[in-house]
Amino acid sequence: MKRKILIVEDESIIALNIKETLIHFDYDVVGIAANGERALHLAKTKNPDLILMDITLQDREDGIAVAEAISGTLSAPIVFLTANDKNKTIERAINIKPYGYILKPFKEIELKTAVEIALKTFSENQKLSSEITDVKSENISLQNKLAVEQQASERFITLRHGYIYDNENSVLLFNGATFKLKDKENKLLKLLMKNLGKIVTVERIEDFVWDGELVGEGALRSLMFRLRQKLPKDFITCHSKIGYKITL
Repeated sequence: MKRKILIVEDESIIALNIKETLIHFDYDVVGIAANGERALHLAKTKNPDLILMDITLQDREDGIAVAEAISGTLSAPIVFLTANDKNKTIERAINIKPYGYILKPFKEIELKTAVEIALKTFSENQKLSSEITDVKSENISLQNKLAVEQQASERFITLRHGYIYDNENSVLLFNGATFKLKDKENKLLKLLMKNLGKIVTVERIEDFVWDGELVGEGALRSLMFRLRQKLPKDFITCHSKIGYKITL
């Protein structure tokens, strides 16, 4: 697919020459704008892959300010075009982190090279940003897992709604007192707490609570119903056709 380029240039002859050059190099020119308002409109509606931005636009409008405004709404590399080689102008342009800067007049090969470098660099930066996001997400997931495992290894685990689980004695506490549960209810709770934050399958629960004894399919449902009736609604979550879990 051809890469889409928006030209923001107030001198029509220069803009048309740039357009012809880009088409010759097999790019798709999605529009030409001579001012900031038109440039913003085309950037939003055409979603270009790259923007060639003249620093001085129609009626002496500031192209750098226009580029900054576009950057706030569109993620695309910007390459500046200018006949102004003053240090202050260059410094201002650099501050918005463009992907290129071409001084007029320029040769066709210079334009082609600047566009190709900008597109490649932008693509690599996007890929790197995505990889960094994935690493951060994985790191957060790992930290959460470690936090759960650390909690599970401690004697007293703070749960929702003010409940506390005593790992050493395998009992649930509420308001400083042992929460009254029947034997199988306590056994079921103990298994879920050993696997805090993880879904425990129906088969594993049945095997643990009934010590491998074969029971009817309604036995666990009945036991779980009685236990959940004694606790807050979201204390034990059901995962349809898979199992149950307790989350911190």
